[in-house]
Amino acid sequence: MKKISYFLFLSFLLPSFKAMAAVDFQSALQLYKDKHYEKAYEAFLTLADSDYTNVDYNYYLARAAFFVKEYNEAISAYERILIQYPNNARSKLELGRLYYEMHRYTEARKYLNDVLKTDAPQAVKNNIRYYLARMDQDGEKPTLNTVKATLLGSVFYDSNLNYSPESDQMILPSGSLKSAADIGAWGSEQMLVLNHRYENPNKQSYAWLNDFVLYNKASPGNSEYNILYGSYSPALSFQHDRWTLDAGVTVDGMNYGKNPYMMSYGISPKATYMPNLTEYFTTQFRFLKRDYQTNSTKPKDSKFAQISTLYQKRVGPLFSWYGQAVLERETADAAPTTLVNVDYHQLGLKAGVAYLLPQNLTLSGTFGYQDKLFENVDRLTKNFGGGDVNQHDKRYYAEVTLSKDFAKNVTAQLRASRVHNDSNLSVYAYQKSLYTFNVMKRF
Repeated sequence: MKKISYFLFLSFLLPSFKAMAAVDFQSALQLYKDKHYEKAYEAFLTLADSDYTNVDYNYYLARAAFFVKEYNEAISAYERILIQYPNNARSKLELGRLYYEMHRYTEARKYLNDVLKTDAPQAVKNNIRYYLARMDQDGEKPTLNTVKATLLGSVFYDSNLNYSPESDQMILPSGSLKSAADIGAWGSEQMLVLNHRYENPNKQSYAWLNDFVLYNKASPGNSEYNILYGSYSPALSFQHDRWTLDAGVTVDGMNYGKNPYMMSYGISPKATYMPNLTEYFTTQFRFLKRDYQTNSTKPKDSKFAQISTLYQKRVGPLFSWYGQAVLERETADAAPTTLVNVDYHQLGLKAGVAYLLPQNLTLSGTFGYQDKLFENVDRLTKNFGGGDVNQHDKRYYAEVTLSKDFAKNVTAQLRASRVHNDSNLSVYAYQKSLYTFNVMKRF
């Protein structure tokens, strides 16, 4: 009976211990948020001593230790995180900053250059270059020219090849009539992205950027849906304090099937503000002239304007999220035709989350909504006696991705997405599922 009573006593006591640990963590976290770094450092030091494998304990211990200049303790905490998550770019970035503050530039360069090789946001990479430019070890001059490349190969299954999804880089054509049966098909994609950066040798306040993209999509037996796309985007990039301004232009072209489909060119300035290393804001304007390349699509020649705003936030060492809003409008050069709809305005909203798992795995999800209203009466509906109706589409989509990082900057991805397009005109409504396996190599 005594043994049973003792067991029951421990059973009731164990949840209490867990609750106390949770309260201790929340209290320590509040101290950190209130910028009481000395007290937060002592609190997280105690928590980390109780569990050296707890990533949150180590992360906030390292952050608090940085502010109280306990650099060696901070380094140890970040290294414990890297033991479990060897490719954790955030920990490598913070280690680079720590070694920079300690004037240990060899170690600082190692970790900061490791982050430059990842797919970290451009705002973060600009911040890294700020540190690298200020390190002058043994008279070493900063690198003026840097070239980065990403090569992607993928295999996909598309349940409805008739309707290709729109991307942020290009507008893909979609069918004007829904087929009697959706075309489900396998295919492959290849993409090469090249990023060249030339630093001003006299001042590090600006740089010259050259970005190239080459993309190919092919589906055996469905060559009329194949896509070949290329773009070139040069920009003069200015950096001041926490701001980066890219004064850029863009030119691109696309083949759809066997024939040229569209070319566009214009300006694409972008401003980025990075208040700290855990968050940033980016706003980009795009003003493009679109020239369609065939007689049947020539009436779609237009002017395209878009403004997009992105906010990304990292919460702790493993979790991040972002939100994006996009407003765009396209206006035909000529008067509306009896064949195609051109003039429209659209609002797009997107949100995404990502969580870093053990074994260099990342699980991410994206959710989006687009509201697109054409400004002229739908010509197809009117020609077939459907009356004067403006096409109005509401598009919903969701995507889940599981990524695995391997050695030598290789990443494999499994991705599943679902698109549902509602329209007040049933001929434009559609649904589709897309499953993709990607392999990426960064150079």
